[in-house]
Amino acid sequence: MWYVIQVYTGKELEIAQQCRDRVADEGEDVFVPLAERWTKIRGERTLITSRLFPGYVFIETDKIEDFYKRLKRIYAMSKVLRTGDEMTPIQKEEEEYLRKLGGDEHVVKYSEGYIEGDKLVVTSGPLKDFEGNVKKILRHKRLVVLEVPLLGHRVEVTVGMGVVERR
Repeated sequence: MWYVIQVYTGKELEIAQQCRDRVADEGEDVFVPLAERWTKIRGERTLITSRLFPGYVFIETDKIEDFYKRLKRIYAMSKVLRTGDEMTPIQKEEEEYLRKLGGDEHVVKYSEGYIEGDKLVVTSGPLKDFEGNVKKILRHKRLVVLEVPLLGHRVEVTVGMGVVERR
């Protein structure tokens, strides 16, 4: 099951690495979902990865109580998200959705497509089955805002996508 830890924004990758080194047991996975996007650095287009959910680290474990006790080994603000007093995993459908979107590496790869009339058509990449969840197209920045289910809410995330043409 996947659980979510809230951490300081900007420290996600560092805390995830500390958890992998000092906290995680065999069979447990600690990761930060990422998204690929193109940006210009010193005038050149460069493919970079950015955090999909700033301020959150994900854990895959079946023993969350034990993991939570071991989490005290790292010196960072980290809090497992809860419902009431109980640490709750993300829902099975949400986990499947995020697995399909990010794959085994937990990285949403860059997608490409085109606009036909008012409809977005994705021709390649993981967004191929998620056209209906796109809320906004930022064509000149090569980004789309996607609505993703997380912890019972609909969360907007920005992922890379090149809209090649308008038909």
